[in-house]
Amino acid sequence: MSNETSAKQPTLTQWLAKDTRKAPPAYARRTEFDLGVEDAPVARYISREFHELEMKRMWSRAWQMACHESNIPAAGDYTTYEIGNRSWIVTRQKDGSIKAFVNACLHRGMQLVEGSGKLPAFVCPFHGWSWNLDGTNRGVTERWDLPQLKDRDICLPHAKVATWGGFVFINPDHDAQPFEDYIGDLDEHFVSDPLEHRRVAVHVARVTPANWKVAMEAFIESYHVSPTHPQAVPVSEYAETQYDIYNENVSRLATVSIAPVNETLKNMSEQEFADFGARSTGREPVQLKPGQTYRQALAEERRAVVGAAMGRSVDHLTDCEMLDAVEYFVFPNFMPWHGYGLQIAYRFRPHGDDHESCIMEVYFLLPRNLSEPCPRAPETIWIADDAKFADVEELGRIGPIFDQDWVNILGVAKGLKSTVKRGLMLSRYQEARIRHYHKRIDAFIAQGDPA
Repeated sequence: MSNETSAKQPTLTQWLAKDTRKAPPAYARRTEFDLGVEDAPVARYISREFHELEMKRMWSRAWQMACHESNIPAAGDYTTYEIGNRSWIVTRQKDGSIKAFVNACLHRGMQLVEGSGKLPAFVCPFHGWSWNLDGTNRGVTERWDLPQLKDRDICLPHAKVATWGGFVFINPDHDAQPFEDYIGDLDEHFVSDPLEHRRVAVHVARVTPANWKVAMEAFIESYHVSPTHPQAVPVSEYAETQYDIYNENVSRLATVSIAPVNETLKNMSEQEFADFGARSTGREPVQLKPGQTYRQALAEERRAVVGAAMGRSVDHLTDCEMLDAVEYFVFPNFMPWHGYGLQIAYRFRPHGDDHESCIMEVYFLLPRNLSEPCPRAPETIWIADDAKFADVEELGRIGPIFDQDWVNILGVAKGLKSTVKRGLMLSRYQEARIRHYHKRIDAFIAQGDPA
């Protein structure tokens, strides 16, 4: 991004500079970039051929979020992770570590398990072959009739596994770069408020009639907020969101959520702005202390709530971390929000091997009592095809907002098939994160087919 363009954009860094607390250097860092103005080919979203390239060359090599650690808190707990036509068993070991195995018997290919559960071993329901939790073979029924096994390794094939922020990531490619290198300095962005301090309070999933990239891109920029979510605009700088690209796999958007966004609001006293903000956002009215700003008052309120939930002080966290909408992206499909402005994370992935549908998932990540073990994650709530997000009581006031995004997702999925354009126009700055992750997909595809 040119200096001329960037100078027009207010930055999270500027707000942090006048914050009541000091932010971690990585979190406060702003990046410069220019990814050009090239169109995104429509075929990338609707082509079966492109989907097959992604499955064969990208999903088979990229680090991807498989589950939350609290889905498998105890030894023997397992959950399945499905991507395309591949299925993985992610399971907790006796020593507390986590492993991921191909969910298929080495005899005739029978799927070993479905869904989630707890088992002392994995037993094929077809012929009874079995494996220990660590993937070593436990037994072969009537082994006398399979003399060829003496020369074969019959441990379950496994994927590489890493954990970050309380989530479990797997990579089918044993030659893949270490996860720590893949995410770069992402840890340093979350050093003041690790996601490990959260619990999964709600996990919602929905089969979506759109390519996974169409669904994901509805949440990767703030350019759409004003026309799509007008109720969110009155005291938020969505039109001036800061975007950052940190490495080939990590990017960020940051929107200051409590700010006077026009001259009328800027000319108000802080108490008048606080009263306006309460009316506009549905918050409880706040009586400001002498010299206190509305941002400072709301941040103090939230620190008290979060600190009480954690059983510890969070007085070190900045006002930005307490209030603002800061979304990170970890390629290819994981989007955790930082801080307490939006306490959620997203995941998007193909629905089976269908390039025209995907699974959209939302996790509510709330602060947990740090003196106790992280509670087990709740069961996933699957939203029916004919239901609305607003129908899910657990989503609260954010449900109707997702319904507004849902309209966009369905509209783009349909429009892409009728457009006469070969490429989609992307803005240079506000939609640069879209162009950025597409370039990463291209890099994986350019590697050719796995050996």
